[in-house]
Amino acid sequence: MRRIAGWLAGRAIPPFAWVTAAAGAVIAASGLLDAVTSTGNPLGSGWTWFWVAVTVVLSGTPIALGIRFVHGIGLVGASVFFVITSLQLAVSTAAVASINNVVLYPMLACYLGWFYRRWVARAVTGVGFALSLTAVLLNPFDAVLLTWFNILLASVFCLEAAGYLRGRLDREITTDPLTGLLNRSGLDARIDLELARASRTGLPVAVVIVDLDDFKRINDERGHAAGDRLLVDFAAALRDCTRPYDLVARIGGDEFLLVLPATAESEALDLIERLEATTPERWSFGLATADPADTAHSIRDRADQRLYAHKAARKQNPFAP
Repeated sequence: MRRIAGWLAGRAIPPFAWVTAAAGAVIAASGLLDAVTSTGNPLGSGWTWFWVAVTVVLSGTPIALGIRFVHGIGLVGASVFFVITSLQLAVSTAAVASINNVVLYPMLACYLGWFYRRWVARAVTGVGFALSLTAVLLNPFDAVLLTWFNILLASVFCLEAAGYLRGRLDREITTDPLTGLLNRSGLDARIDLELARASRTGLPVAVVIVDLDDFKRINDERGHAAGDRLLVDFAAALRDCTRPYDLVARIGGDEFLLVLPATAESEALDLIERLEATTPERWSFGLATADPADTAHSIRDRADQRLYAHKAARKQNPFAP
């Protein structure tokens, strides 16, 4: 046991893999209970034992793969579970046995709602219940339909609650609470995505870093409440000057970053001019356009260097634009 515990402790196993393994273990335990207690299974006991063995193996797969365990495998596993339980439901000759595995659907709906996009989770769960409803209608046990309907209601609740909570958590993690803009979390991944899209399409991408001048002095002289109002107003001006598909993020106390897809340097400078015309605050900026070999780090680094060069020029000449 100590060796196993040490092996697990030394592996990078993401929460998704742990939860998928736990779900597989629950399904395996349920199948084992079916194999031991159920009678009159028209598919035969060998069928049940076979799927118990398969589920036991699959429940260990996420732990074995660790960070290499991809989301698609969990989706396939959930789909297979829906298909198998619907088949069992359709041909079972015992009322309790026919509905036994379907009671695990709320657990599966919660799993899908938390780990997958809302439309994917809804689609897979919807197909699963369509299959099981067809099986219920083929099944001679009329009393099963009411139980199936109650399980459907519980599953819809679990699916939507998990999806809502995950969406809210993601928004809180990636959103600056003061301005409502994106924050640093996941920003590099979003920039890399735009760079990859630009590489495929041949369209330019511009990154602009904006830094408010003398923001500390505003906080010191007028108070932090005034500084917060300035940040909120400036964030609103950034939104007004950008397009719906541009990325606008607050990456520091008084520092903002814009990712402008399909935007050449001249077009980015036009946006900066519009922003200067609508904001009374004095600020500096650094602009970089994407090169073919760029990563999120490299293009941000170039924009940062140009920002500091712009700020240094303004310190030497306070009247410089």
